[in-house]
Amino acid sequence: MDWTLYTIAKSLIMPPGGLILLLLLGFFLVRGVLGRILIFVGASVFLLMSLPAVAQRLMVGLEPYPALAPDSLAETGADGILILGGGRYAWAPEYGGDTVAVGSLQRLRYGAFLHRRSGLPIYITGGSPAHRQPSVGRLMAQVLEQDYGISAKGVEDQSLTTEENAVLSLAMLERDGIRRVLLVSDAWHLPRAIEAFARVGIAAIPAPTAFVHREDERGTDYRDWLPSAAAFSNSYRALHEYLGRIWYRLKPRSEKTPETAGMIRSG
Repeated sequence: MDWTLYTIAKSLIMPPGGLILLLLLGFFLVRGVLGRILIFVGASVFLLMSLPAVAQRLMVGLEPYPALAPDSLAETGADGILILGGGRYAWAPEYGGDTVAVGSLQRLRYGAFLHRRSGLPIYITGGSPAHRQPSVGRLMAQVLEQDYGISAKGVEDQSLTTEENAVLSLAMLERDGIRRVLLVSDAWHLPRAIEAFARVGIAAIPAPTAFVHREDERGTDYRDWLPSAAAFSNSYRALHEYLGRIWYRLKPRSEKTPETAGMIRSG
C-alpha cells in the first residue's frame, strides 16, 4: 500500500480519528435537534483538538521564548540553574519504585547540558502530596546524580504548584547568594513560570526545552490535517496552560509568602 494512503487510513481508523467518525455517524442517526447539536459540537471540538495544525497554532502564543544560544550562556548574567519538576513515574516496575516522568527527565537533561556548558550550580524545585514520597524534587536530584554525575546544589521539595515553586525556592536561592537563575521548564510552561518567579522577586531568565511549536523544514502538508493522539495531547496541554494563566490572574495571592519559604529546609 502507498505510504500516503496507509498514513491516512491509519489516522482515520485509530483513535482519535475512528472515534470522530463514529460521532459523525451518530450525528446522522440520532433523532432530535438538540442531540444533533450536541454531537456536532462535541465531534467538531474533538476533531479540531486532534489536528496537528490546530495544536501547533494553540502553542504559538505559549512559546514566546527562543532557545538559549549554547555559546552565549555567560552573557545571561545568571549565577545558577533552577529546574522545575515535571512529574513522577509512579510504581515503575523496571526501576523497583518511583522515578521521574518524561517531563522531569527532559528538563533534567537540559539542565545538565546547561551546567556542563556554563559550570553554574543546579537547583531543583518540586514537591509531592504527603502520601507520595520521595518528592519529585528528590527523585530528580537522584537521577541527576546517578545518571549524569551531577550533584544538585539545593532541592526545594514542598511545592505543589508553579506559584509555590517560586515562593518556596526563594529562601534556597538567597541562602547561596543566587541572584539570577536560568529557569528550566517546558517552553509552553515558562511564560506562567516567569511571571510567578517575578512576583516573588526572583530574576529568572527563560531556559526553554521540549518545544512543541517550531519551524519544520518540510512545511505544512496533509499530515497536519489528519487527527492524531499526540496533537490532541498538545491541544489539551495548551488549553490547560491558558486556563492556568487566567486562574493565576484572578485568584488571590497564595497564603505562603517568602517569609514562610524560609522555614522550608532545602539542601
